[in-house]
Amino acid sequence: MTAPLTHGAGDAGQRPARRDTALRRDTALVAVGQLAAVVTAFLVTVVGARVLPVDEFGALSWALSWLTFLAVVAQFGLTQVATIVVAQRERRTHGALLRRLLLAQAVGVVVTAALWQWVLGPATAAAGTPPEVYRPLVLLVALWLPAAALGPLLVNVLRARDRFGLALVFGEHVRRVVLVAVLLLAAAAASAPAARTAVQWTVAVETAVYLVALLLLVRVVATGGDGRHAAGRVTTQEPTAGAPPREAGGPDPGGSPWRMLGSGSAFVLATVASVTVPQAGVWLLAVVAPVEEVAVFSVAVRIAVLVAVPTAIGMRTLAPRIAAASGSGRLADLQEPIRRFAVWSTAVTALVVVVLAAAGRVLLPALFGAGYDAALVPALVMCAGVLVNAWTGPCSVVLSHAGRQRVVAVSALVSSIAFAVLASWWGSAWGGIGVAAAAAVAMSVRNLHLAGAAHRTLGIRTIALPTRRGK
Repeated sequence: MTAPLTHGAGDAGQRPARRDTALRRDTALVAVGQLAAVVTAFLVTVVGARVLPVDEFGALSWALSWLTFLAVVAQFGLTQVATIVVAQRERRTHGALLRRLLLAQAVGVVVTAALWQWVLGPATAAAGTPPEVYRPLVLLVALWLPAAALGPLLVNVLRARDRFGLALVFGEHVRRVVLVAVLLLAAAAASAPAARTAVQWTVAVETAVYLVALLLLVRVVATGGDGRHAAGRVTTQEPTAGAPPREAGGPDPGGSPWRMLGSGSAFVLATVASVTVPQAGVWLLAVVAPVEEVAVFSVAVRIAVLVAVPTAIGMRTLAPRIAAASGSGRLADLQEPIRRFAVWSTAVTALVVVVLAAAGRVLLPALFGAGYDAALVPALVMCAGVLVNAWTGPCSVVLSHAGRQRVVAVSALVSSIAFAVLASWWGSAWGGIGVAAAAAVAMSVRNLHLAGAAHRTLGIRTIALPTRRGK
């Protein structure tokens, strides 16, 4: 599964054997983490659909969808900033960088939680159908936000410190494992599980877990020392011809917390778009459709996320390496691993989509229960967009981590607007299938544009095409 990323040019500046070994190891760890995150998210959907009443499961899906969106807003691009500055800076500076990152993150969490608790949350709950199902979860989502925002930041810092093993332990699966355990315990106790009770326990346990993660990270960065992340030990090498180094004279993303927030603003639109399309379909359907249809569509979204695992694995493995190579002017050294990753992820994604189309009518009711076979068509529609994203490769990561954040941000804004317009139009006509089609179109057009931009501005071909002869 990880072999396609382990051959050819990898970590710039390292000996080929060490480079390939490190890339193989990190890809395997990220693959395990991504599979754990997606499988546990899938388990949340399966267990929630079977244990909770349909209206309670719809409300839980609504809360989880909003939490994902709000966490990205609260992070304000700091997860990407953390990857870049930690990968490009010497280890002895990481303690100060972490303090500034945490202070900037606290600002984002406080502002976002206040906006949700007093403005956005009450408004969206009141617009739900019916409102009383959603209102009890508004405050709990606000209390959940600090852990949801902090977790990915800590994980990205650990990866940039070459601590992929620790990053695996504290990955996205933490919340899902806790939530599944709470739901199963409630069902075993012969009580009627409620979304509110499940969320209360999950908030408490997840917060405690990430406090432990923070203490461990503080200990990791306190070791200090010289050197950089394994992907960034390239400062003694000459820049590769035709690969411009990171722009000089620009704002220092590792400066004060306010400067970090300013640097992170360039990533906000792109990261918000990544969770808005197709997550916003859940919010739209909560307004225009019964809560039962929200539950069905949330299953379709979860299936599409599962199909996107190969793409996510490569992006998260390559991100710190792209940042470090760009900072030293050796981005071209990663051309072949990037292209090979696109080929590999496209092949795996296409195989999964074919299996889903052939067996979905049997698998979905068996996994989720009667009635959820209706999720197959919207899931397949969204998977068409996922397949295009796999074919275009990690184009957004290449651009955003190589100083082209503005290109990614503008494309994200246009994509979000297009999705909102198309989802409102097609969703009112065809329900969940229309929203899924809007998501597929918005995702596909955006990634095709970004793949072209990466080739034009950086000379990097991210798409899954064979290597040109003579190259």
